[in-house]
Amino acid sequence: MQICVAAGEVSGDQILAPILSRVSESASAVYSGIGGPRMIKEGTYSLFPMDHLSVMGIMEVVPRLPKLLSMRRQMKNYLELVQPHALITCDAPDFNLSLCAFAKSLGIPAIHVVSPSVWAWRRSRISKIARQLDLLLCVFPFEPELYKGTGLRCEFIGHPLTTQISFNPDPVASAAALNLPMNGLILGMLPGSRESEVKRLLPLFLAAFDRLIAEDKELAGVIPAASAYLYELIKSMIGSRPIRVVHGKSREAIAASKTVLVASGTAALESVLTGRPTVAAYKMNPWTYHLIKNKVQTEYVTLPNILANRALIPELIQEKASVDSIVNAIHPMLEESPADQFLTEAQNIYDSLAGDVSGRAAEVILEHLS
Repeated sequence: MQICVAAGEVSGDQILAPILSRVSESASAVYSGIGGPRMIKEGTYSLFPMDHLSVMGIMEVVPRLPKLLSMRRQMKNYLELVQPHALITCDAPDFNLSLCAFAKSLGIPAIHVVSPSVWAWRRSRISKIARQLDLLLCVFPFEPELYKGTGLRCEFIGHPLTTQISFNPDPVASAAALNLPMNGLILGMLPGSRESEVKRLLPLFLAAFDRLIAEDKELAGVIPAASAYLYELIKSMIGSRPIRVVHGKSREAIAASKTVLVASGTAALESVLTGRPTVAAYKMNPWTYHLIKNKVQTEYVTLPNILANRALIPELIQEKASVDSIVNAIHPMLEESPADQFLTEAQNIYDSLAGDVSGRAAEVILEHLS
């Protein structure tokens, strides 16, 4: 089978790669389109660099719009020329769902992995998404119900992070693997996987780190970088601080940490699934925030809190994301052991999302295509 694929960012690359691998175990398939390093390792021929799609926020998209439109136009031409057996996409819904709609119009099965966050904002998108796709694979158990009655086939496959993370692993072993102090306090910092996020959030995170280390000289930090470029950028920003920057290895960095400071997003869920007390802090372009803040339809914005249906972790968004608020939230977490209630709820979230995610996804995809 000739299958066209498109992943929008690092998480999409991580999710699609093992699914494609499992599809290939049961069927002879070749993949081409837009992929990251993991998908390329699985044999995907990438027509464009994946990081061209890794942009978030309305104002941040504007400078890249001509390039994005050109990529989408070329991908549509490619679909029309190749007529693949299917199009499988993940993340970057504004780009990929338009591509899926075009594929569907050509009679090419359009499959998307990971539902857009319609439960959080713009629920009016649901009927349009249903028209754009033939199959939607969801990673949260409450999502298929949202599409009920639309005619779109939706299947819950579980969350891929649970296949990559062990709950509450030994922090000493993880610290040793990263050459970090094994008996000291370690603060994990994940300022995002996009350049714009790192430039906006890392100075804030470092200012909070400086305040925390002034109170405890034993504190050390670890920051995983999502790419070689971000690795060099982060290294240049931390100066002489006792912070180790690692290329990738976000799960190992989280596991080695006593507490984790993250940009709101998948990293917050990753940290809680590891059983680590977490603080989410995020700032975006003020105009982007102004345009979307009144469209959010959930009480909470971080996935752990949405899944727990309570404030399991602190959410410090936009003006609330200050050095003082971050320090005040993190300081007691560094001083104390994780609360039993936190660990119990984190374990419950982990269990609700666990399973053979890639195997289930591959099974549903092949059944649908047959």
